[in-house]
Amino acid sequence: MRRWAGAFALFGLLSAVSSAFALTLEVRLREEVVVFQEVLTLGDVAEVSYPDPQWEKVLRGLSLGVLPPQGERVVSPQEIYARVVGQRVPGLDYIYFSGASVSRVRRGGVPVARETLEDEIRRALQERFPEAERIEVTLLEESGIVLPTPEFAVVLPRTLKPWGVQGADIVASDGTQRKTVRFALSVYRPVVRARKDLTVHETIDPEDVTVSVEPVSFATEKACTALEEVLGKPVRKTIRAGDPVVPTALGKDVLIKRGDLVTMVAEYGGIVVTTTGKARGEGTLGDRIVVENTSSRKRVEGIIVDERTVRVVVQ
Repeated sequence: MRRWAGAFALFGLLSAVSSAFALTLEVRLREEVVVFQEVLTLGDVAEVSYPDPQWEKVLRGLSLGVLPPQGERVVSPQEIYARVVGQRVPGLDYIYFSGASVSRVRRGGVPVARETLEDEIRRALQERFPEAERIEVTLLEESGIVLPTPEFAVVLPRTLKPWGVQGADIVASDGTQRKTVRFALSVYRPVVRARKDLTVHETIDPEDVTVSVEPVSFATEKACTALEEVLGKPVRKTIRAGDPVVPTALGKDVLIKRGDLVTMVAEYGGIVVTTTGKARGEGTLGDRIVVENTSSRKRVEGIIVDERTVRVVVQ
């Protein structure tokens, strides 16, 4: 290994520090270095010694910039000198270099291609959004990443919208490195939309709605995704033609429709009387509707018990 020693005087710092407190930073350069992380530090390329322990720790962690995924980078004493001076270290008088003339640094580990990252992110998203029929992921990074191991895990944030620019952590299988990547996301899933204007109290029939697969957006995030979720249900809020159908705009399943024949049950003083009636309204379990006695034509109010029974409200 080639060895040399050099010293750079920091005359600009002496004006604020007494000569009695002048300190020397010793930097012993390593000739060849292999690192696995993206950001290179002074402690990676050299042994660092400084009389002030706190500042010695800071200088070891001093960033020397980002390493390219592939190829070699050469770190010189001049570059280190300029970066250290920029820190304005209290009491620093000299930087004494020894060891190699320059440090040659390369990234270690396994390159992970963009396509592989996108596939694994897509697989993780499929578990998060199981109802999705298609998921599109486009990494915003220009190239892949380098990890210390070929195996890795994709960690998605706890809250993640199924559209727009999102992020995920790529974690090496040995846990030594975690890299955050950003990507453009589009999640496609079925969306139920109204074919025509649907008014309040109207019951949704098959011809009233349509289902299409489309990218999820703010407008469709909470939309129903299957006909089974909407058919036979009453409309609680007006839905315009072309709008997505959301659960909050619907009531519960209609058990009894207007004109249905039902069993009217009346209880009074331990006596139970039943007769046949015709519904003059519609509703779901627990709703109050008007029913008409088919014999007397008298109309009374009752509570829906099931799809064929109304319990008459005795006044």
